[in-house]
This record gives sequence, structure tokens and C-alpha cells, in this order.
Amino acid sequence: MKGYNLVVNANIITYVSDKPIIKNSEDSLIKLKNSSILFNNNEIIDIGSYKEIKSKYDLNKLDNIIDVNNNWVFPSLIDCHTHLLFAGSRVEEFILRQKGYSYQDIAKAGGGIKYTVNKTINENYNSLKKILIDKIRLFKESNTKVIEIKNGYAIDIQKEIEHLELIIDVSKYLDMVIVPTFLAHIPPSDFENYLKQLESNAKKIRELTQFFDIFIDKTAFTIEQTLKILKILEHYNFKFRFHVNEFEDDGFINKAVELIKDYDIISFDHLLVLTKENIESLKKMNEVKDVFGVIMPATSWFLGKNYANAKLLQDNGIPICLATDYNAGSSNVFSLQFIANLAAIYLKLDIHDILAYLTINPAFLLNLRAGQIRKGFLPIFSFINLKDYREFFFSLTF
Repeated sequence: MKGYNLVVNANIITYVSDKPIIKNSEDSLIKLKNSSILFNNNEIIDIGSYKEIKSKYDLNKLDNIIDVNNNWVFPSLIDCHTHLLFAGSRVEEFILRQKGYSYQDIAKAGGGIKYTVNKTINENYNSLKKILIDKIRLFKESNTKVIEIKNGYAIDIQKEIEHLELIIDVSKYLDMVIVPTFLAHIPPSDFENYLKQLESNAKKIRELTQFFDIFIDKTAFTIEQTLKILKILEHYNFKFRFHVNEFEDDGFINKAVELIKDYDIISFDHLLVLTKENIESLKKMNEVKDVFGVIMPATSWFLGKNYANAKLLQDNGIPICLATDYNAGSSNVFSLQFIANLAAIYLKLDIHDILAYLTINPAFLLNLRAGQIRKGFLPIFSFINLKDYREFFFSLTF
């Protein structure tokens, strides 16, 4: 049993399903008391009572026995939308918002993302690497075990590739699963040159990541610019994500219905604004494949904005993920437990649905065999030091 480990005295709560959870899917929710989990570095080998595991395996030479003392074990908590790679502080912007300036006002005046870009590109590699590692450790301390990280604070394509490589480099030093995503955040003044650089480097970007994200907004890329980016990337088999409808209906969701058969669109993120037409478009796309709505309530909380209508998505069969949206200016939040609390209070979501949206659903979104405590899946668990798992969604103090 060299290389094998055993969790004992565990109360396990997990979804087990071959498809994303929409809502009220407790038939897929499993709760096991006084259980054991046998695993190696690559996968979960077996789950059952200690007596059952012992009868099937020689446990005399285990590497480790982890006694969790009848506390709860969740599947890996997965943060599927973050912007961790940046330098500098936007506390001044926070003060301006308190005085009544909007996010868009600040961006148009040269603040916001542009300010962070300036700080980030002028930070040396080793310093930026340390900043990123320190941030990731904060997530790990809060029981997040899988984290998606975007580049996006360089704008220049070559520099963005360097930052994507830095994310991948950092992943080698930390005991976490890190999923890199290339983000087209805001367009430079010379957009046509940006497109040429993107075309020249598309193959390199695809070698580094399967995920490509585009921010569509008045302060970011227009629909027309987005379509030009997509045209360049159409033969590289990217999985596409889009920042949309954060402040208003920008029109792209309805346009995307025409694109779903030609592009592997997997998510629309933010969705603070949703129209009837948006919902109909999302429903049509989900008839073709799973397309997730990624909701980040901390951004609403941090900016003092309305919250996304998660119930509307649920009622129309749209799979949901929850994430922190940790970034330089509009969500300085790294705790998925806080996200769970916000989702319960402000999105009015059932706690078991919230659990699905933090575990199994983002695993499907990121194309990982994770988010479920299940044979053959990655052996990544969140050990929650609670006798009543419901406390996770209620208390912010443990």
C-alpha cells in the first residue's frame, strides 16, 4: 500500500452525478457517516466504512492515516473565476466609489483596470510571482483546493503570455490544482495590431491553456471586436468564456446563440442584468450543450450593486457556478465560504444547491474529474472542522 493514504472517521457530503446540478437535486446528494476514503496521489480508490476498507485492502503499510474525528469532508471547493495576478492596490478607487463615482467613471478617467495594468507590468517577475503565491495561499487557508486564475492585467499579447506562463510556473510550487485562463481584458488603442499579435500567438496560447475569456463591456471589448477575436481563434479548439451583462445587457448573449455550434462556449460570467431574451438565448444554447452561468455575489456586495437573479437561471434549467471574482478593484474577496453565505442570504439559494455550485458544477465547467468524492476522481477534499455541515453556509467564524 505504498503511496496510499486513508481518511478515517469522516462524515462525507458530496454530489455524485455525471451531469451538472440544476437545483433541488438531493437524489444525487450523498451523506455518509463514520466513513473512510482510500486514495493515492492520483485518484480516490475506494469509499466505505473502515471495516469494509480493511477487509479489501492490506492497510499495514499506508503512508498516512488521517483521522478527521467525525467532522465533515466536502469535495474540493473550486473557485472557477479569479483574477489573482496583479500588483498594486486600488484602495483609492474604493474611496472614490464611496464618494459617488461609478466603476465606469473611474475607468474612463484612467483608473480601474488601466491603473492595475500599469502597476502589474512594472513589477519584476520574481516580485509578481511572490505576490501571486501569497494570494493563492490565502485561498488555500480558506479551504479552496482548485482555483482558476486569469492573466489580463498586461494588455500587450506578449506580456499576457508571460503572465500566463507565470501562473503555470507557480502551480508547480503549490499543493493545489490551478487552471490557467487567457483573458482578453480591455483592448489597446491599436486594436488591429492587437489582432495581428493574437493571430501570431494563438497556437502558443492554446499550448498553455484550453480556456479563453473575453470581457465585453462599454469599458472593455465591443461585440464587433469580440467577433473578430473569435474569428481568429475559431480553429484552435478553445473553450470560451465571456464576462457579460455586469452593468447592462450588452447584447452578446443573444448574439452567441448564432455561435454556439461553431464555438465551444462554456460560460457567461457575472449576469447581474438578465432580460427575457437573455434567458431564452441561454435556454437555446443549453439545448446544444451545457453552458454555465457563473455568478459572483461578492462583486455585487463590493460594488453595492444588485445581485444576479440566480433563481431565474435555476427555473429555466441553466446550470450555475459560484465564484469569488477576486480581482484588483471590484471583489477583494478570497473566501468561498463568504460566497456561500452571500448566496444563501442575497441569492436566496438552498444550501445544498450552493454546495453543488461550489464543487461539482465548477468541476464540469473546468473539465476536471473533481468536485465529487467518488471512485476514480481526484483525491482533493476540503476538511471542514464542523459537526453540523450547515454551519459552513451560516457561520464565518470557524
